[in-house]
Amino acid sequence: MAVSGVSSSRSIYGNRNVITGLASGMDTESMIENAISAYKNKISALSQKRTKTEWKQDAYRSMISKMSSFLSKYTSYRSANNLMSTSFFDQAVKTVSKGANKDLVSAVGRASSDIRIDRVRQLATAATYKLSGTALDGTTAAFGQDKVSASASGTLDLDKEIDISKLNGSLTLAYGGANAQSYLTVNFDETKTYANADELVAEINKQLEGQSVSIGTKTYTGKELLDNVVKAEVGADGKITFADPKKNGVYVSGATGSVQEQLLGGKEPSTEAGKQIKSLTLADGALDTEKMSTLEYLSTRGASMEITLDGKTKTIKLPGEDAVKGLTGADRDAAYVKAFQKSIDDAFGKGKLTVSDANGDGNGIQFQFDAPKGSTFAIGSTKGEILGFGESDRVTSYLNTGKTLGELMKGKDFSTFEKAYVLDSKGNKTDKLATDANGKQLYSFKVNGKEIGQFNEDTALSTVFNAMNSNSDSEVKVGYSKLTNELTFTAKDTGAASEIDFGDDTSMAAALFGKVDTNSEGYSAGQDAIFEASVNGTSLGEITRSSNDVEMDGMTISLKGTFGYQTDEDGNIKYDVSQAKDDKGNSMFYIYQGQGKEKQISAEQLDDGRFVFSDYKTGKTVYGTLDADGKMSFLHENGSTVYAQLDGGGNLRFTTDESQKQEMNVLTEKTAIKDTKAEGVTFETSSDADKIVDVVKQMVEDYNAMAKEIKDAYSTLPAQRSNGAYYEPLTAEDEEGMSESAIKNWNEKAKQGVLFGDRDLASLYQRMTSAVSMTGEHGAALREAGITVNYSNGLTTLEFNEDKFRAALNNDPDKVRDAFTSSVESGAKSNGLMQALKQPLDIYGKTEGGKGVLVEKAGSPLAPSTMYNNTIQKELNNIDSQIERWQDKMEDQIDHYTSQFSRLEQLIQQMNSQSSYFSQLMAGG
Repeated sequence: MAVSGVSSSRSIYGNRNVITGLASGMDTESMIENAISAYKNKISALSQKRTKTEWKQDAYRSMISKMSSFLSKYTSYRSANNLMSTSFFDQAVKTVSKGANKDLVSAVGRASSDIRIDRVRQLATAATYKLSGTALDGTTAAFGQDKVSASASGTLDLDKEIDISKLNGSLTLAYGGANAQSYLTVNFDETKTYANADELVAEINKQLEGQSVSIGTKTYTGKELLDNVVKAEVGADGKITFADPKKNGVYVSGATGSVQEQLLGGKEPSTEAGKQIKSLTLADGALDTEKMSTLEYLSTRGASMEITLDGKTKTIKLPGEDAVKGLTGADRDAAYVKAFQKSIDDAFGKGKLTVSDANGDGNGIQFQFDAPKGSTFAIGSTKGEILGFGESDRVTSYLNTGKTLGELMKGKDFSTFEKAYVLDSKGNKTDKLATDANGKQLYSFKVNGKEIGQFNEDTALSTVFNAMNSNSDSEVKVGYSKLTNELTFTAKDTGAASEIDFGDDTSMAAALFGKVDTNSEGYSAGQDAIFEASVNGTSLGEITRSSNDVEMDGMTISLKGTFGYQTDEDGNIKYDVSQAKDDKGNSMFYIYQGQGKEKQISAEQLDDGRFVFSDYKTGKTVYGTLDADGKMSFLHENGSTVYAQLDGGGNLRFTTDESQKQEMNVLTEKTAIKDTKAEGVTFETSSDADKIVDVVKQMVEDYNAMAKEIKDAYSTLPAQRSNGAYYEPLTAEDEEGMSESAIKNWNEKAKQGVLFGDRDLASLYQRMTSAVSMTGEHGAALREAGITVNYSNGLTTLEFNEDKFRAALNNDPDKVRDAFTSSVESGAKSNGLMQALKQPLDIYGKTEGGKGVLVEKAGSPLAPSTMYNNTIQKELNNIDSQIERWQDKMEDQIDHYTSQFSRLEQLIQQMNSQSSYFSQLMAGG
């Protein structure tokens, strides 16, 4: 019998390193292996089951991917190949504008009548509002100046004594144990001081709140991070520990500056188990401070400013004490600025960026930076707060969109704004007040009366801009130019009804941007498109529309410019100006009421040229006369001179008190002067089917490939070996001695038929077959267009006849379009092909919103939340648990047998020793 030595790395003993069989001569390892073979077989069977289950999951996910790709490609509004979109099929008709002004009007689609655009007087525009960045931040440059200027919000006091802390540098925390997945960094500025450990912990937690940690699919930040992930606390012994509610492990992985000496007891951070630092201990005097003047501090610390001028960034060192030696007050401040200016000139060249002291009185330097008009600059420093740059540590010529609303609206009481409420899944407001990650109240930010975001004083301005530009409910977009430091708000819709409204004084938007002044130069009201058109030779006269895209008898016409009117040398339309008339032919006048409002008044004109008015209260007649300058004078019927005025109700009255008069003006109207020789724009249509043919052809190919994979998956029998047994996944022992190609071939056969007989796939395939086997009007249209159903070898597919399809597009493109795009939800009698196909694919493969049957079953990377929360994953988890239990049982058996055989070896060894001893005694006797 072979004698075992020290067990090998593949031994059942693992790391036990047991010496066996030396005394007994028995192969105990083989004996134990035989004893536990049933356990190993059970584990192998479970491992094979797990592999097979994973194959099933992969097969489902492959089909989900194809279904999702099909839906995204052919039914999504985001796709350029959306066969559910009527506009996609409009490409089948190529429409060309004709005439001298063809470049000013375009069209798509085919009209059911002859349409001509005779002239365009006015294009539709959206309301716009321009606002200088200085309205939000007064330290930035105002547009229109000869230079670009920006200044610090505070001052640099070179004499001021500041407290310098012994504690400086950074502390890095690793979260997630030895295999840390997240790192959190806390920085300690030496100009920040702490009276005790509690204040230090408050600073640590404040910085932790501003970071994030992801655990699974959940990301924690703010107060949630402190409550659920990690939070610094002061213990009774004065040590600072880190609460770890989820027990994932947290320790110090790095330290810079004086942190190691002052908080870690001089120990080097380590990732090695048993050596990890999990708490902080304040060294004696760790929170002590020393006094130092600002000038000395900046000089000894090598302080600098990072300046970005017109895209070029350079670091400029601040002047040292030598630059102002022997000087005091205003002279010293001036010398300091002069020395700094020299450094800037050396870096960028003279005249590119000028620095000065906006104060100039010796009571501190307020940095002001000037650059030529058209330049942009940003100046920052890690010592920005000391330099007077404020909380953001930056001075910019443009609006710093990284600033918070609290910084931009200093002095505003946010509690006066309308509170925001949590919205449910349908976007409806609940009764629960909305808060941010730190538990702070959020407020409703409304534009044009609609909430487009929920913000508070900690929200960055860039977040507000993003919400205005990306929120589907937002009716106003915003753009910003650094070069002009100007915000431009533009209404989403065009037309006279478009508006921009930030609300009243209680609105957060009005508090940030100011109330919109519709009478200011920065505001341009929206206007409608005005044009003349003819249909089948009959003039429709002047037409008004809110958009430049106009639908006329099935054709969509886009107006791009004005024509058909006389213009001046600048290209502006000429107008005849005349006095306005009411519908009775009476002359119109107006009196200005204030606040942009006018009171319109009509009057009959007598043959002698006088106008007849009536006093609202007395009913007496008053005659008005216009002089050559257009000024109106009035005579009462009694012959006295009177003056027009409006009473509190806006009614026309007349008074003898000249001091109470209000000017009455002629109301004029402008009439555009037509160019009678101008040529109208007509349209010519022809077929342009290539794009549609290519997409439909590819759709048919993609459908057939998808249908085949689904049908094959549930109808293909599992592969059998020559002995009648089915192929099963290989175990690690099975693969020993096999070539890679042999393993690959075996696994391909083992994967065959893993989903055989799957009811969900059979049901999906049946629904898909029903969807493409259309009857009725749409089915007939598809067959006429060369799209037919083919059944061969048990597989139902689509066939595509390109010639027939092109002919159908040319003869009746609308009929083909409807056969694809119709939807019962949109009012059609029955669904077209794409909607009919979309329904079963959504039911089984939808990855957004409510999940499809197969997605719930197998999960999909296209729906991340389902990857670890699906039926098959739960099966896999259950199998893993069973494997773990059987492995534990096997380990227990190995321990048991090992212990027994080890005891046997010891007894035999003792017997051998005794036998040897007696043999020696007898030999000696």
